[in-house]
Amino acid sequence: MIPSAEIITFGILVGIVLASSLTHLFAVISQGISVFSKKLVCESCGTFQPYSRRIPIIASLLPTRKCSTCGHESPRLYAFLEFAIFVFSIWAFSVMKPVLALQISVLFFALIGVTYMDLKKWIIPNEFVVYIIAIGVFGITVDTMNLNHSLLGLALASVVSLFIVLPQRFGSGDQTLALGDVKLCLAVALWLGWILSAYVFFIASLLAFITWLFTGVFKGFSAQRRVPFGPFVALSTMIFGIGRVLDPQFVTHLLTFRF
Repeated sequence: MIPSAEIITFGILVGIVLASSLTHLFAVISQGISVFSKKLVCESCGTFQPYSRRIPIIASLLPTRKCSTCGHESPRLYAFLEFAIFVFSIWAFSVMKPVLALQISVLFFALIGVTYMDLKKWIIPNEFVVYIIAIGVFGITVDTMNLNHSLLGLALASVVSLFIVLPQRFGSGDQTLALGDVKLCLAVALWLGWILSAYVFFIASLLAFITWLFTGVFKGFSAQRRVPFGPFVALSTMIFGIGRVLDPQFVTHLLTFRF
């Protein structure tokens, strides 16, 4: 079925809003200011920036992209991430029902933010986790997600969280609790439910372990050496999340190993 022009237009607007929010969130998180700030600030010095720098994608190409105060220039990667979010939203609304397309677009946006911040600063900001929780609650409200499955998913995520926290709490490392990873797992489980969450946590753990082994060849094997877990959870969530919204029988296929 070919989507109507109104649906595609709505998808474009959603993509613009999400893309424009990404750079703003990166800046306010870096500066530690309120996410509800209406003005864009420099990610480096916190100086208010012209409104033109909030235009998705285009802002990174403007001659005035440098901060007039400190000369900080937003990474070119921002433009790529914004473009990816914009294109993904249009694609989602062109192949999915609007309710599901909205959820998966917001999820993609939040997981992009989680991945970038975890790789760059070893943190998983609450701002992006809230977006994932919001679409989980929204999915339950509009009956695209079963409440019982969501509650079981939270229970499973709680058990997984113990395996994330306890080794760092009682291990030989710096004993910094990975509470960001815990919050991310709980938020993802709320939207995915327990079956898909089990697959996500298993695949994410496997990828993280393989990465740890691979990097160990170059950096040495040590129980104190950490790898960011958020990006692997994000990648696995998108794989299984897209599968769920595209195929109503996706969970059944996973359980019966029929693809």
